Amino acid sequence: MTDQRRFYRVAAVLVLAGLLNAEKSNAVPAEQVLLPAPSACRSDRSAVARLPLRLAVYAPEKDAPVVEALLNVLNAQGVLSGLSMTGDRESADVVCSLEGTPVGTGEGYEARLDAGKEGRGVLHLKAAAPSGLFYAWQSMVQILNANRTENGFSVPAFFLRDVPRFEWRGIMLDVSRHFFTMAEVKRMIDTMSLFKLNRLHLHLTDGPGWRMEIKKYPLLTSMSAWRVPLANGEWNWQEVKLAIQEHDPEATYGGFYTQDQMREIISYARSRQVTIVPEIDLPGHSYAAMHAYGDLICDGVDFPVEGKKGRDAVCMGRPETLRFVKDVVDELKAVFPPGSPIHLGHDEVSAEAWKNCKYCQSRLKDLKETDLRALSRDFLQQIADYVRQGGYDAIVWDEAGELEADKHIFVMAWRGNDFAAAAARKGHPVILAPCSHFYFDYYQSAAPTEPKAIGGLIPLRQVYGYELPELSLEEAAKVRGLQANIWTEYLYNMGLVEYMAWPRALALAERAWSDCDPRDYKSFRSRAALALKLLEKLAVKYRPMDDED
Repeated sequence: MTDQRRFYRVAAVLVLAGLLNAEKSNAVPAEQVLLPAPSACRSDRSAVARLPLRLAVYAPEKDAPVVEALLNVLNAQGVLSGLSMTGDRESADVVCSLEGTPVGTGEGYEARLDAGKEGRGVLHLKAAAPSGLFYAWQSMVQILNANRTENGFSVPAFFLRDVPRFEWRGIMLDVSRHFFTMAEVKRMIDTMSLFKLNRLHLHLTDGPGWRMEIKKYPLLTSMSAWRVPLANGEWNWQEVKLAIQEHDPEATYGGFYTQDQMREIISYARSRQVTIVPEIDLPGHSYAAMHAYGDLICDGVDFPVEGKKGRDAVCMGRPETLRFVKDVVDELKAVFPPGSPIHLGHDEVSAEAWKNCKYCQSRLKDLKETDLRALSRDFLQQIADYVRQGGYDAIVWDEAGELEADKHIFVMAWRGNDFAAAAARKGHPVILAPCSHFYFDYYQSAAPTEPKAIGGLIPLRQVYGYELPELSLEEAAKVRGLQANIWTEYLYNMGLVEYMAWPRALALAERAWSDCDPRDYKSFRSRAALALKLLEKLAVKYRPMDDED
């Protein structure tokens, strides 16, 4: 061999070694990427595995339909694309399997990346249920994107095992004050599922508008889904004017979901492991329903005026009220599959109108009670019993947890840990949604550049620092999960909603999925920076993190 040939060969070897060393130094271990943090993860930075940009995925014949459907969802999501099935296990880049018996929610999974001959990577994903396999892939979306190169993915070999802390990891979107389209709701579902959030609670009814088609009561959507638009886009009681007739030409702002559209949203969400939770807010916050159907109004109430001043609770004595609510529940059940939770509201109920209403007073006498709270308790118990027929769960806000109704009713605690603890001690399943930490319509900083919000201040660090109420082991077992609420008085477009949600929803996702130290904020913040890059790929708006976060 000539000296020149020997020189070029040595140079080529050195270049290759340099590239491999560069791969190793730039490769980011899985534990420095994943958000929410996994239960256990171990990476080997000395062994960098290489995978192609277009991954060939193998699954045993029995699992292939589930895996193929999952790949279709991932390709549509648009963050990790080019996924395809192969029948050849030996040449596959990814091997997926459904094995074992689901434990708990069935959302747990295992993932392993091996670096074989010449660094060729093979990814192994295993779960006991399709939901677990879905979340395994969402973790891979994050890991692979953090390690993307021009020619493929270069990732340190790893092994991880992951199970969720809580089964309920939710966000509530208020679509009553401002209506959001099917496409916008689907967009939120996509971003939620990327970070293992799995409940989208839609606040479908309130004073400002009724947002779901109820065929037996068409005025709910032909009148109460529409209002006269305001110049600044914000919603407020002082100026709001709902349609005064069907198809009122002046009331052009609003909208609603037909039952078929809602079925489409439910199906879309289920393919992404998200459950849609409908809320019909009763007996208070019922101005939109009362506007369309006067038989729901208490005797003696000057409705249009007093309804805007908090006297917006439906009549507890008229038989039409119970019939109306049961009819609405029947139509919800025709749309939402068994197992779905149905939220019945019961927050901020003013009993003022019931004091002088002949129908309410007659009902109170029938109950042999003198306390007006008995009307709420009786109404709630009847509706909750009706909801649960056929395998549905009934949920209420925490005010209703004080009514001494039966303990099968889920309580969503928004007023704080003390109210959550009280409900758990009574035996209610509890969802933690404290306004002190998880109201994402509050300001994110005190900077004057923040968009107008309803008030309050909940910075990112505060969300991440949330700690559960002090409970006994038996009481703590009643806690089903965490939820953030996004009320939309001032959030009149999806861009504003997204800005208020992210990155705070990342902190919520980690607190709900991972049993990690809420004080380890530095690690979270580092991983959140990578997560925000994924949101950029989806063109999702968010509030950039700054030095104060």
